[in-house]
Amino acid sequence: MGSVTTRASWAWRQLAKLAAFIALAGGASAIYQRAGDARDRRRFAPPGRLVDIGGRTLHLLQAGSGSPVVVVVVAAMADNVLMWTRIQRELAGEMRVCLYDRAGIGWSDPPPQGPRTFGDMAGELHDLLSIAGIPAPYVLVGHSVGGIVARQFAVRYPGAVSGIALIDSSHEDQVRRRGVDGWPYGQRELLIRAAKRQARILGMRRLAAALGLARKLDADIAREVPAEFAAAARAIALSSRQRRIQVRETLMLARSSGQPPALGSLPLAVVTAGRQVPGWVRMQEELASLSTRTTHLTAEEAGHYVHLDDPELIVRVIRDLVHRASRPQQSLPR
Repeated sequence: MGSVTTRASWAWRQLAKLAAFIALAGGASAIYQRAGDARDRRRFAPPGRLVDIGGRTLHLLQAGSGSPVVVVVVAAMADNVLMWTRIQRELAGEMRVCLYDRAGIGWSDPPPQGPRTFGDMAGELHDLLSIAGIPAPYVLVGHSVGGIVARQFAVRYPGAVSGIALIDSSHEDQVRRRGVDGWPYGQRELLIRAAKRQARILGMRRLAAALGLARKLDADIAREVPAEFAAAARAIALSSRQRRIQVRETLMLARSSGQPPALGSLPLAVVTAGRQVPGWVRMQEELASLSTRTTHLTAEEAGHYVHLDDPELIVRVIRDLVHRASRPQQSLPR
């Protein structure tokens, strides 16, 4: 009996030591992460300007001139302005192109606490453009969930929008399409993704990156942003703020439902990635039917990030859409 008690006592002591080690490691990781976040905020100034929209600031990066139509890019989930700077530079010689960080992304302040909608994001974008003195008309370029924000903006402020480009855009009802024509991502999958991101030990990831063990991260950044922004993009990817906004926007998409709004005769360009399952392609076809003035193209060799896989196509689509949006609609002969 005594030996059993001794073994049980030893096991409890080992468990207590393990628990103490985990708590100590977790605390050290959190301290290391906070220190790294603070250092990175000091190191990397925003490449654009911070615009106060009423007690919070959003980051805006502008370039170019020449066209009365202003191109405004609404990026994918948790993506910052650096992901689109190459496209901006290609177009800046011909037109004004605005990139911005949604609340909580990149250099923008976090969003308010509480439930959040795509309509809220559209309202913040309108406030940003108005306060920054960027006049309409706008051609909105919405990638992934940015496409939902762009459609919300067009419905709320129809007189301000002269065209929309949807780049492999999300669909308002996509979480309910799970299992239809091979579409794999429903609410459950998004909730699991959010939980995994929330459970990520950021300090350990940051340490691994510091030791040169984050080769995939570095390869992704080299593909996504110009070399001069690589260090800033790396800092953003490793930040606590980035994890928070990834989780929050994933949960918001998991709650989304409904159908995309009709766009009437608004000039619309839909670009669909070629490397997608039939269920996603069907949703893209539905988006293309929203306007009577739609062009629908497929980037055959591209994945979801079409502007990285086929940037020439995206530049061409935006140029064409700005040209179409700048022309008055012709009346049909009677």
